[in-house]
Amino acid sequence: MKELYKCDVLITYCWNRVGYNILRSLAEKGLKVWVADISHKNICSMSKYASGSFSYPNPFKNETDFINCLLEWIDRLKPQVLLPTHDESLIIARHRDKFPLWLTIPIAGYDLLNSLSNKKQATAIANRIGIPTPKVYQTSERAVFPCVFKTAIGNSAKTVFYPSNKEELDWLIKRFSGEDILIEEKCEGTDYSVDCIRYGKYCFTSTYKSTLTKTKGGGTSTQREIVGFPKLEKYAKQLLEETDYNGVCGLDFKYDDKTGRVAFIEINARYTGGLATTIAAGFDIPYIHYCLSTKGAYTSPVKIRIGTRTKWILGDLITLVTRLVSFNLSFGELKQVLCFKGFSAFDDFQKDDKKAFIGELYYYFDKLLKNRKLNP
Repeated sequence: MKELYKCDVLITYCWNRVGYNILRSLAEKGLKVWVADISHKNICSMSKYASGSFSYPNPFKNETDFINCLLEWIDRLKPQVLLPTHDESLIIARHRDKFPLWLTIPIAGYDLLNSLSNKKQATAIANRIGIPTPKVYQTSERAVFPCVFKTAIGNSAKTVFYPSNKEELDWLIKRFSGEDILIEEKCEGTDYSVDCIRYGKYCFTSTYKSTLTKTKGGGTSTQREIVGFPKLEKYAKQLLEETDYNGVCGLDFKYDDKTGRVAFIEINARYTGGLATTIAAGFDIPYIHYCLSTKGAYTSPVKIRIGTRTKWILGDLITLVTRLVSFNLSFGELKQVLCFKGFSAFDDFQKDDKKAFIGELYYYFDKLLKNRKLNP
């Protein structure tokens, strides 16, 4: 089939706000960006910034068909860059040798991605090189309650629990038998994330703190603020240098301002949910990523605007509903959810691209009807 399209960058896993912010970042620089996902209608496919879109088979259920579909579209579009944005990165990395040599895929190798995506292994690496981590419990008998139980592989706090006694913990261990798990001390404090991009000698980082999260105790943030936190960024660079990681990633920490204690939680070896905050603050990670991977350099200065705040509108609405249903919403949190002033940007809404927000609403409503869940 002859080439009928113009495409500079092809982005995968585009149903959410992360893909949307990558799309906007690159398209605003004049690049032709195509978006792809399991779904047909979503925030990216309905955005005016998408040059085109298509759907592919579920990569986590049908890996072979997913790869074959990508290969067919790459042959049609001839993009310069294939940009995975989430856990599909692992699958693409595993099949890297099947993709054309001329195609740039700016992600780390499979073995490293697999290792860092495993919370248990990543915590062990951090602990070995002197980055403070929560205490790890090997058995339920040694745990101090409440503690944290999580599967080693997972995202968006979907398999993170806070058992308050041994019976609850033993039930979780039985429920997830056969899976790699991690049982940790429950650290108090606020969620902080360090977004990073490293390519050889180029390394730049910024930190934001979560001011509101979808679930109590941390997890996916719906409101964030850029802060200066050199200690966390030092730890982040230390881990990246130790593993020789090249690409985009985010490291999550807990920080207790009462005690000054810092604890490493995990590394997301991919784009993170707080991407809109870093872009709004002047750290345009997607475009820097594109330049480093295609030109080998990015020479423009990056000046972070401390105090930049962003809000995920739909995420706040989900927070409101879930907290109300569980009778777990404080008056202060209600005021935060209903506040729209003082934000530099919104994760999922731009006045010049309202159809994208409609696409996001459609996607979440469709998933709610099919799965009875507000967390796709």
